[in-house]
Amino acid sequence: MAKIKKSTSRSIVGMAFLVLWAAVVFGGEWKLYPGAKLDEPATQESRDAAAAAKMAHVRPTVYTTPDSFAQVCSFYQNIATEFPQPHASGTTGKPKKYETYDLYEAYFIFDGAKDLAGSKLWVKVQRPLIGEDVRDVTAIVLTEKKP
Repeated sequence: MAKIKKSTSRSIVGMAFLVLWAAVVFGGEWKLYPGAKLDEPATQESRDAAAAAKMAHVRPTVYTTPDSFAQVCSFYQNIATEFPQPHASGTTGKPKKYETYDLYEAYFIFDGAKDLAGSKLWVKVQRPLIGEDVRDVTAIVLTEKKP
């Protein structure tokens, strides 16, 4: 009986280790920031821009929330890996200037890739949302790459 319990304990510990390892290696699971809403016009604008750049395999989806840049970044820091992008503020840096606006940007990878080019699932968090107009909301731009 002791051998069975010991073997079962090892199996449980082994499975727990495997699940933890997979979570670290493959990153977190995409979750929408609570209360964020799909922004259909901004999504279409992003998809049109991707198509114009001949990036047919890239599918952006834009969500917005009135919550602060810091709140949204804090949420994604808990489930993804922040990727430092040159000239972006990141979660702790100073914003860059876009015309008269302070532009905050941070990038988060969900699939364990080493960079955005290799990732199939990542998010850009940005405030303000800059498109055809400038809106004082935090944008969550989900980018999925399809083969």
